[in-house]
Amino acid sequence: MVVLKINWHRVKYVKGILPYFHKVMAFLSFLKAYVHLLLRRHHVKMETPERKFIVINLIEHFGDIVACEPVARYVRSRYPDAYIIWTVKKPYRELVIHNPAIDEVFVLNCLSEWIYLAASGLFDEIIDLHPQNRECPVCRTPLLKSTGNTDITVENYYNYDCLLAAYCQSAGISVIEDQPQIYIPRDVIQRIDLLRLPERYVVAHCSSNEQCRDWSQEKWRQLAQKIMRYFDLHVVEIGLQSVLDFQTDHYINQCGTLSLLETAEIIRRAELFIGIDSGPAHMANAVGTFGVILLGEYRIFKHYMPYSGSYKSGENAKIIYSNGPAADISVDEVFGIVNTKMLIKNDD
Repeated sequence: MVVLKINWHRVKYVKGILPYFHKVMAFLSFLKAYVHLLLRRHHVKMETPERKFIVINLIEHFGDIVACEPVARYVRSRYPDAYIIWTVKKPYRELVIHNPAIDEVFVLNCLSEWIYLAASGLFDEIIDLHPQNRECPVCRTPLLKSTGNTDITVENYYNYDCLLAAYCQSAGISVIEDQPQIYIPRDVIQRIDLLRLPERYVVAHCSSNEQCRDWSQEKWRQLAQKIMRYFDLHVVEIGLQSVLDFQTDHYINQCGTLSLLETAEIIRRAELFIGIDSGPAHMANAVGTFGVILLGEYRIFKHYMPYSGSYKSGENAKIIYSNGPAADISVDEVFGIVNTKMLIKNDD
């Protein structure tokens, strides 16, 4: 028998040097980014010396990026001739690459890389949407801004209105209340066409990256069964991993199979979106699908509003609030809202 001995002192040593190694790699990546953007700036200024070179920074997460899409249109309206860059992490690049208000999407690997870039003097104007004290989860370097509302932090941002409004204030720009938009190209639409989804269905997104926002599996299954039984509708589940996991013809599991824009297109075609506070809920708002959203207490926030536009106004969504965690919301309450909305749609 072979006995595997682990040198825990060495493991701790490796973990200890990882943040320093990460910082070195972030700096090297910054140097590469700096050269690229310096050449881009030179090219822009050679063509039109007075043209502004502007960067919008929001590298993560995908719900935040969707919610803050109106910022790109706002900047373009203020500076019609500017060269506008959006910096973002690679997994979220597709969310902004098709935005007609953006000239270039530049991929960053780490918030530390952005901190170096922001201090480089390359840009005529910086619109940094991240709140104060956001940090890289590896090297733990905090973002310390000197402009915008520096009182807005990762701990308190929902005290400053919805996500878009709070991030606008954090960046030091006018508060925008616009409806977010997603730009879905033809090739994505064609790929979803090939799935041959039913003509009428409800989309369910059942889990987030924070358990405190979630509903229970049993409640999701009860709700889905009622929808399938009473309305003869299909339920299409999206997300990374399935919660419903039914064995029935009326259930379609698309978890873990879709790109971000493919997910948005499936939501766009749905009769309803039902979900917890998460990135797909922001997508549903952006593509104009009526949403039934389950919200409970979250961190220090007893009652908060993540959305702008028609989800915030209630014109195209029903936000169900719990006085405790979202898990406390009853199936009957959610189904009652779904029932009312479906009756209205059927009458139309």
